[in-house]
Amino acid sequence: MENRKDQIIEVALKRFSHFGFHKTTMNEIADDLRITKANLYYYYPDKPSLIIDVLCKIASDLHEAELAIVEKYNGDILKVVNEVIETRSRFMRKYYLFQINENLDWIKGIDLTDTMEKFYKRDVEVLKSLLNKAVEAGELKMNNIDEAAVCLTEIQKGIALLHTVADVITGIPNDSNVDKILESQKRSAKLIFDGKINRN
Repeated sequence: MENRKDQIIEVALKRFSHFGFHKTTMNEIADDLRITKANLYYYYPDKPSLIIDVLCKIASDLHEAELAIVEKYNGDILKVVNEVIETRSRFMRKYYLFQINENLDWIKGIDLTDTMEKFYKRDVEVLKSLLNKAVEAGELKMNNIDEAAVCLTEIQKGIALLHTVADVITGIPNDSNVDKILESQKRSAKLIFDGKINRN
C-alpha cells in the first residue's frame, strides 16, 4: 500500500505545485495515475487527507536535507546556518505557488494544527542540534540552547511571513520575495551570532 500511496503523493505534489490545491481535482489526480477515482478514494477518502500527506512529504524531504547539512558542521556555525537557510529558500521557491496561490477560506477547512506544530518542532530540533555542536566545539558561547533554537526559528519564520503576507492575502505570487527572505534571514543570523562566536 505504501508504494501506491507514495505514487499518489508524488503525482498530487506535481499537480498542487503547478495549479494549487483549489484548482486540482481528485479526478485529475486519478487520471494522471491511470487509476479509477474509486481506487484513489480507497487510499485517500478526501482531498484534505491527501494535502496533509503532500505537505508532510515536502517537510520530510526538507528535514532530511537540513540534517545532512548540520551533520557536516566543521567549526563554522554561520556557514552552516546560511546553508540551511539557502536550502529552505530553494524549497520555498520550488513550492511558492503551492504555498501562496490558494483560497485561504477553503484551506481553513483543513485541520493543519497538529501537522504545522510537528513541522515547527522539527525546525527547532534542527537548529538545536546545530547549536549543540557549535557549543561543544567551543565555537559558540550560549547558555540556553533550547531557548536560542526557539527564538531563532521564530525570527526566521517571522521574516518569511513579513515578506509573503501580501501575496497570501492577494493570492498573487511574487517569487522575487524569496530572494528578499533569503537576504533578510542571512542578515538576521549574522547579527544574532556575531557577538556569540568565539573567534580566539
